[in-house]
Amino acid sequence: MKATVKEGIKGFSGKLDGAIYYYHPRLKRTLMRRMPDMPIQEQNIALGNAARQIKALEPSEGYRNDFQLYLMKLRDRDESITLPSWYSLFVKMLWAMQKQLPETVDLKTITRSQIVEQNLPCRSVKTAVEAGLLAAIPGYKYMTHEI
Repeated sequence: MKATVKEGIKGFSGKLDGAIYYYHPRLKRTLMRRMPDMPIQEQNIALGNAARQIKALEPSEGYRNDFQLYLMKLRDRDESITLPSWYSLFVKMLWAMQKQLPETVDLKTITRSQIVEQNLPCRSVKTAVEAGLLAAIPGYKYMTHEI
């Protein structure tokens, strides 16, 4: 992929000369990082499969809104929170759930139906907080939209 200039964004977005350029909406800046030069290993493939499966969950609009509200309240409470988006928090919660329930949860094969059928704690923000996957904040009891 070649670097391109987008309308409304004053900077590059893409890959060029061994670097990756991208726009960060919260910082309102174009950032650059070095392109990683790593050999493909089994762990990389396993993490990639887990990431694809997490993306395939496609949470509902209400669930996403609950996570966005939760993250906003979490940032208001603690300024050291550096998670860039609700999705980062969602992924972090899923990995914590796999660590907490290793015999039940495998992120490489998880599905929405499995979450609902097995009544897993990630089905809503409220159940995730009550299970200890997320920190408790005021008002979390009202974040009940399911995945």
